Amino acid sequence: MLKKLAPIALVAFSLTAISTAAQAQVALDNGVSINTRPVTGPYTTIDLGSQAGTGFISSMPLSLSYANVNVNLSFGNGSGLVASGSSNNPSPGQNFIHSAAANGATFQFSSVQSFFAASWSAPDDANMLSFYNGSQLLTSVSGSQFRSLAGVGLYSPASNAAFNFSELGYDRVVASGVIGGSMQIGAISFSDQPVDIAPIPLNAASLGGLMSFLMMLAMRGKGGTQVMLRMAFASIMPRRRGMA
Repeated sequence: MLKKLAPIALVAFSLTAISTAAQAQVALDNGVSINTRPVTGPYTTIDLGSQAGTGFISSMPLSLSYANVNVNLSFGNGSGLVASGSSNNPSPGQNFIHSAAANGATFQFSSVQSFFAASWSAPDDANMLSFYNGSQLLTSVSGSQFRSLAGVGLYSPASNAAFNFSELGYDRVVASGVIGGSMQIGAISFSDQPVDIAPIPLNAASLGGLMSFLMMLAMRGKGGTQVMLRMAFASIMPRRRGMA
């Protein structure tokens, strides 16, 4: 007769899958978390245009409206909207924001939001993204902190910076930089609800090993093994969300 598989092997597999998925997200202050993986909606992307050429387009304030949310974007000295062909563009084919001041670019939202994301190019030590609710600073992330979280270098290609707010939401975001260490962000999006992280993809080798392992379990009987199989699949599959 075949012996039953020790339960500890099943438990270890389930915990490993959950732990791997959790590594995509890092907790910050006041219930704020950041992840650097792609996200799944629903969210709204701010339209900054797609003007050809290089250099500054404008440093004038912008007032944008999306459904029931108004977004006012203002710029400090040396900061503004930059054409899509400029260097260090974090969102190729689209215009982006260049911040070269302590309060280089400020996004003021007409209502409290729970998610913010941007593509962040070449994050240096002088870069800073700060989130506020009224006058209260909720959390800040520097360029050096983001490099560590994203596992990228100083002059790396653009990386995704996505923030979820599970407690107090934000209504103002400030992107800061300094002359000689300016900040470039683009593909900016927001939502009034938290947004899911995309599942970590399995490569062919990992998927083959996983399927072989699950088939082995299936051959060893039913009952408790089937329950653990469902738990294992649930730990690696993305959650479904309903639209607001």
